[in-house]
Amino acid sequence: MGIPAPMWSGVEPVSGRWLPAVVLLGLVAVGAIWDVHRRRVPNRLMLILAAVGLGVSLWLRPLPLALLLSLSGFLVGGVVWLTPYLFRMVGAADLKLAAAVGIWLGPLAVLRVSFHAALIGGGMALLWLVWSRGALGSWVFVSTLPRALRVGGGNVRPPSMSPGTLPFAVALLIGVGLELLGVSLVGGVR
Repeated sequence: MGIPAPMWSGVEPVSGRWLPAVVLLGLVAVGAIWDVHRRRVPNRLMLILAAVGLGVSLWLRPLPLALLLSLSGFLVGGVVWLTPYLFRMVGAADLKLAAAVGIWLGPLAVLRVSFHAALIGGGMALLWLVWSRGALGSWVFVSTLPRALRVGGGNVRPPSMSPGTLPFAVALLIGVGLELLGVSLVGGVR
């Protein structure tokens, strides 16, 4: 029988699996919009995202496989973002959002989403740094970072930067969209 196919290997309108993809993107988009405007994502939305994701997984897969994929996706999505959360690189809402997306997509897909979101979030952070400090101020900050980290020299974070400063849910939304379309930032289309 082989290895089971992922929940979806791209948006498949012909098979009718486009509806779950649209619902997932819609829910994550609501979280991203909320994050942009309020710099937080409500727990209620996370619970809705997780519950609907479990329901969709049970609808698309047999019971034991659906539970296995959803639980492992939830754990992988949460564990991948645990270290950045502990180092205050992302907020708790970003960790919970990634874990809830893992319920929908399963463990391998949420790893790809996380990879893409990390690349996009890093780009967002660089753009924010250049925009907020100007090109010269950004270069001075970035050039002193390795020395500060090597020596353990105190606070290397710009004073106004905190996990709530950048709406990282936007990066997760783009990562989910790329996954659903089957696009990889490092290898083209899967």
